[in-house]
Amino acid sequence: MNKVAVTSLLLLLLLFFLLVSCNQEKVNVSTPNDEQVPVSGSIVVNDKEYEMRVGEYEWNGDDGAHITKTDSYSPKEVAKEFDDLTLEKDTKVKILLKNNPKLTVYQLNQNNQKEKITIKNNYIEVSSKSGYYLYEVSGKWPHGKATYLFDVNVK
Repeated sequence: MNKVAVTSLLLLLLLFFLLVSCNQEKVNVSTPNDEQVPVSGSIVVNDKEYEMRVGEYEWNGDDGAHITKTDSYSPKEVAKEFDDLTLEKDTKVKILLKNNPKLTVYQLNQNNQKEKITIKNNYIEVSSKSGYYLYEVSGKWPHGKATYLFDVNVK
């Protein structure tokens, strides 16, 4: 082999190894799991558990990763994924989220009016008036926050 062919072959091998080694970088996963972000939460009504739908979340991991889902969303569109519950007036609903976040709950009525709901020991009471209601649950942890939704028909 002549010098030009050997040199070309060595340059190609060097380029190949350079490309392969650059692609070995650790890539952050963009889809969170339950260990990264509490992406699931549920409610308990009359000893039966129902999974809420996640709205948006923002999380800062211990490893410096920042995971977000803050697209503007319509609570009513997200709630369509949740099977409406039919409940009696003043029924107690327990909210279950991992690692006991600080909770805030809002009730949205048919006219999209938002009202902060009293929460006590992770329990809320649905409305004392008949109608359709959407509940937005906000959880806040030291590393982030998330919003969950569920809806009910109060009879």
